[in-house]
Amino acid sequence: MKYMPSFDIDLDKHYNATVVIACEECGHETRHHLKALDPEQHLLCSCGADITMGVQAIQQAQQRAEQIRTSYRV
Repeated sequence: MKYMPSFDIDLDKHYNATVVIACEECGHETRHHLKALDPEQHLLCSCGADITMGVQAIQQAQQRAEQIRTSYRV
């Protein structure tokens, strides 16, 4: 089972979601478009630490993005 990484959601001017994943090893933040994230895709921080998001983490990110869009009434 993959760990639950610390992440935040950013929306661009078109309300497309970007996930900002914080590395637990060095604190560096890595940005990935939410639509492009795949639980089978291995993501590495610039320090070499694994920051891969599992299915549950991606689903949680999608829910957060939808909550943000709803709060903006989009």
